[in-house]
Amino acid sequence: MPKVLSLDKSLTVLEAVFQSREGVGTRTLARQLDLNVATIHNIAMTFCRRDYLRQDPATKHFLPGMRMMLLGRHPSYLRSLVASVGGIVDDLAEKINESVLLGAIDMGHVLNLKYIPGRRSLRVHEPEDMSDHAHCTGFGKVLLSTFTEDELEIYLRETPLRQFTARTICQPEALRRDLQKVREQGYARTEDEYDEGVSAVAIPIRNPWGTVIASLGASAPTIRLGDAAKFASIREELQHAVTRIEAIWGDNLKIQGKPSLPAKAAARPAKPAKKSS
Repeated sequence: MPKVLSLDKSLTVLEAVFQSREGVGTRTLARQLDLNVATIHNIAMTFCRRDYLRQDPATKHFLPGMRMMLLGRHPSYLRSLVASVGGIVDDLAEKINESVLLGAIDMGHVLNLKYIPGRRSLRVHEPEDMSDHAHCTGFGKVLLSTFTEDELEIYLRETPLRQFTARTICQPEALRRDLQKVREQGYARTEDEYDEGVSAVAIPIRNPWGTVIASLGASAPTIRLGDAAKFASIREELQHAVTRIEAIWGDNLKIQGKPSLPAKAAARPAKPAKKSS
């Protein structure tokens, strides 16, 4: 099927803007995509007029616009994320033979996107909305560790730190210290904090810009996950699965490459050199 070249070129510009965390200017885009500066400017300003992009008045850099943000929050977007990697989560659960959970934060709620209970008789069950006990679960701590101080203050104000067991962290300052530890070591581990005899480990999932957008975790009876070798093995399998998930989500977001030239333009012969007088 032939490409609509003008559309392909415009989408490439849009993707390039989204790849830049701090915004990007016209000339940088032109160099990056090997396109004419005027073409880049016209495409970007058209997106600005439709609110898909916005231009910073001081730096003149282009940034994602409000309309694009709203479209990205379509009610089906979480289902789309899960559908694209559901097989990886299934494979992980089959391999480690323990309960596996893929979760994310959406509009302030810590959500269970996909949960596969272990096949053993002694296993863990999880509800869909886990907001009220994110502070004492592995994948919840991974997601809370991504909050800014202001975001965490709002969460603590709206979500009391309920005590579920003697080991549940219920003091805000103690939770802050624990979340800092999660950031430093790159994973979260809990032991008997939500349920007596239940432990968990979870690892963050990042988008191509390095932002944590989800978490993948495994939970099991402490008698099994408390074993150092078992813990190390499950953590390694989680990391392998996360790497696969990040690759799939990254492929869906990365720039598709420089726009191709029309066939006629590509085949156009070079102009002959002028003869010297």
